[in-house]
Amino acid sequence: MMRFLTMLGATLAIAAAPQAAYACKGAPADDGSNEYTICPEHYPADAPRFEDYPARPYTGPVAAVRLHGDHEARLYRSRLREAAKSQHPNFAGHFILAHWGCGSGCSMNKIIDARSGKVFHPAGVESNVVVNIDDSFFDNGGTLRYRPDSRLLVLIGDPEEDENRRGISFFEWTGTRMKLLRHVKVPSGN
Repeated sequence: MMRFLTMLGATLAIAAAPQAAYACKGAPADDGSNEYTICPEHYPADAPRFEDYPARPYTGPVAAVRLHGDHEARLYRSRLREAAKSQHPNFAGHFILAHWGCGSGCSMNKIIDARSGKVFHPAGVESNVVVNIDDSFFDNGGTLRYRPDSRLLVLIGDPEEDENRRGISFFEWTGTRMKLLRHVKVPSGN
């Protein structure tokens, strides 16, 4: 079975390895915390699929980022402008999912409408912490998974740095906000 992943505008095809090939079994993390490592075994066989949330890829011009009246977008104007200049729409048809590091194990996420330049600050997925995650996720697509031809976003980690939401989350982009489809909570060590 092949899975497709888009990161920073490049689409990669990766072979989905059988779950039995992974050594990770959801064991407690080795950092002294009571968190468990997020492992491939946690990824549900019946998870939402990219194909089930289609979007028509956009190949037109990318509009300049609109900053007027958006205080938060102005705070990240350099990152947003760079994403709009250097990337083609990589998410949900005519959107650019821009993300960058915001500290150790943290990423910030914004969505730019390539047609209008409007910036969206997707509540629930604006940031993600990727601590105690099995290395195989990084080798096989990363912790933020999306495609230009799909409205589905898969986030692995702690959305919004919220340990209570730790696990694997599946969202649908509606065009203005993220809608949670499913959350697979990782067992805690408590």
